[in-house]
Amino acid sequence: MDYSATIQTKTPPDMAARKIVDDLEHWWSTRIDRRDTGFTIHFNASHVDFAFDPGATDGRFSWTCTAANMIIADVPDSDEWTGTRLIWEIRPSGTGSAITLTHKGLTPQIACFDVCRRGWEHFFESSLRNHLNGDAAQPETSGAAA
Repeated sequence: MDYSATIQTKTPPDMAARKIVDDLEHWWSTRIDRRDTGFTIHFNASHVDFAFDPGATDGRFSWTCTAANMIIADVPDSDEWTGTRLIWEIRPSGTGSAITLTHKGLTPQIACFDVCRRGWEHFFESSLRNHLNGDAAQPETSGAAA
């Protein structure tokens, strides 16, 4: 089963969709290289390239990992994320939004599953939720490893 979780936020759906993309540096990593067609995110010596998938709407959009170099202890395959997809679904909920992130391809069968699941618990379930609710987020702030 793919990683999937839902958060609740007081941010309206259209604004939440914009802030997920426009504010990557505020909730995920302070080191983002943006392109018109996607972005590269950096964590220490690791990096992952994402392409924006066609057909995006405010309520549903996705990104495909086109290249990965994830340096994780005891995980020999640094490109396990390549070909996986982040699928974002945003629905109105009460006075805000319910946001579901599914990482299609992040399953217990891949070596980084536990580490990556914990990463999403921090960056999606906590940091992004906090950011969207006006609270302090906790993006990755470390520089490249020497």
